[in-house]
Amino acid sequence: MSRIVDLEWGRVMVVTDLHGDYPVYCRYRDRFLELRARGQANVLVFIGDLIHTEGARRTDGSLEIVLDLLRLRRDLGDGLIILLGNHEMPHLYGIAISKGGYTYTPRFEIAMSHHRPAIVSFFDELPLYVRTRAGVTLAHAGASHAASTVEGLRRLADYSHSAEMAKVDALLEGQDRASVRAGLAKISGQDYAVLVEQNMGLTDPDDPRYDDVLRGVLVTGLSSDFQRLWEATFNKNEHQYGLEEYTRLLEDTLAALSEDFVEQRAIVSGHIQVLGGYVVVLGRQLRLASWAHATPPEAGRYLLFDAGRPITGVDDLIKGLHTVFTPRLTGPL
Repeated sequence: MSRIVDLEWGRVMVVTDLHGDYPVYCRYRDRFLELRARGQANVLVFIGDLIHTEGARRTDGSLEIVLDLLRLRRDLGDGLIILLGNHEMPHLYGIAISKGGYTYTPRFEIAMSHHRPAIVSFFDELPLYVRTRAGVTLAHAGASHAASTVEGLRRLADYSHSAEMAKVDALLEGQDRASVRAGLAKISGQDYAVLVEQNMGLTDPDDPRYDDVLRGVLVTGLSSDFQRLWEATFNKNEHQYGLEEYTRLLEDTLAALSEDFVEQRAIVSGHIQVLGGYVVVLGRQLRLASWAHATPPEAGRYLLFDAGRPITGVDDLIKGLHTVFTPRLTGPL
């Protein structure tokens, strides 16, 4: 299974970073279904970070979104694509993701309950990139060092979460788990039980997932392929690398994505806060914000474009930006 999906045709609707807002998710889902019924859209693509909100537990619709997507996938088949975001990825590894002192992961771990096997299996299958005949690539976090060479991109395309965890399990085989946990506690300065509760929301040492935190720490520290995955899904683009370096990374990533396919001329990404609902980055990247990363959130946009019609540049995509926060679509379909 490749983690790069190639689209040759079809009208594509792109939505980003909903972060657990179920009513907003429903707006976008229903808009797509309306467009599909009218023959104006064929494929719905969410480009990551569907889950995790910092709001109150009662307003966190992360679980509802994922369960509805599982249902929707059965109905739409290849007409639904979800990319792996940095907020879905930690649940495959038992690692925490935090911001400003708030840790996102335990709430969703607890919420998954008996749905966890199906959801984790779903996350495990998610691709990282969509390339189109139009020359538009969809990627959660844009360009990166990890994807800036043909070899790096190939390793991402072939990436296996289970294979990386199997390497860790082989290292742990025959080890005294209590001693290894104690070693991790000494390094981190926190009792292992506290780490597990903070990361996974688990308090039962007999839970079969109790060592997932240990496994996650080992894979993040020892696996160069995992580091590549992390960098591809979690980097901050020009805010991290600076404009000069990110200009080069953007060009190199598009060149690598063009290998053995049509020339990729632009990347559409989410992941980073923008003023309004979108911003053009360095003339080659459209940073889209559909809700959580839009300022204000109601400025959020989705993108509609033809996967089979080549673009000349990012400007061709701007006219395909629309909103679900007004009674009618704006701009031409």
